[in-house]
Amino acid sequence: MNPVLLGALAALCYGTLDFAAGSVSRSIGAIRATAAVTLFGLVLVTMTLMAFSTFPDLARNDILWPLVAGAGVALATLWLFAGIASGPVSLAVPVAMSYPATIVLLGALAGHMPTPLQLLFITIVLLGAFLVAWAEPNEAAKSDEKPDRWRRTIILALLAHATFIIAILAGQKSAVLFDELQSVWISRLAGSAVILPLLLIRPEPLRPQAGYLPVLFLMGLLDVVGTGLLFAAGKSDQPELAAVCATASGAITIVLARIFLKERIVYLRWLGIAATFLGVAALSALK
Repeated sequence: MNPVLLGALAALCYGTLDFAAGSVSRSIGAIRATAAVTLFGLVLVTMTLMAFSTFPDLARNDILWPLVAGAGVALATLWLFAGIASGPVSLAVPVAMSYPATIVLLGALAGHMPTPLQLLFITIVLLGAFLVAWAEPNEAAKSDEKPDRWRRTIILALLAHATFIIAILAGQKSAVLFDELQSVWISRLAGSAVILPLLLIRPEPLRPQAGYLPVLFLMGLLDVVGTGLLFAAGKSDQPELAAVCATASGAITIVLARIFLKERIVYLRWLGIAATFLGVAALSALK
């Protein structure tokens, strides 16, 4: 499997998902949005397993890996959606979705060193992600009448960042032990078990939600496909490259926010977006 291609496709899924999550989370609440995305994803994976594969043995000793991955993805998604709802989208998403940079660092410490040329383009991608994430924080803070809200967004995004690291590493390990669909299905069971009780512990006001069902279904599809792609990269020789390329999700979200929401993007952030896409394309050519 080509980890660069898997990561790039995952970035497209996550970037579109995070963009859609902005209005949905603000309208129906982060917990409801996360629960709907998790459940729709579970339904989709269950149907796919029934049609094309078999259900895994839930009594296996190594089932902890996909369970940790699923719980981590659910919590990270909840914190990400909460950060997006706090806003702005162009601040919350890049901070949260720059977790691949940390994964690469951990991989290097574990001895998974890329080639010099790969390292060059990895650096370009991560530098681009850094510019995307930090080009406008001061402006965002000044434009917000409540500094506490801006700080809350950063904290939620950092929580999502850290939890995504644990979830993706555990998921890539589980894809080696199980197959991709089985590991994603188990992780969805764990994610549902984590998220659904939160609806009862902290109920949110009921609002008309039927109109959001098609968008939530699409978000569930994007989430489960993106997660499956990153999990599948665990079977490749360089799974950290998939994580690096997934960094482009933040740039994709910001471009979509610019196109559809007219959010302003300063030139330095455009430079980061260009560097991110250039680095991903170069890594793909090398593979």
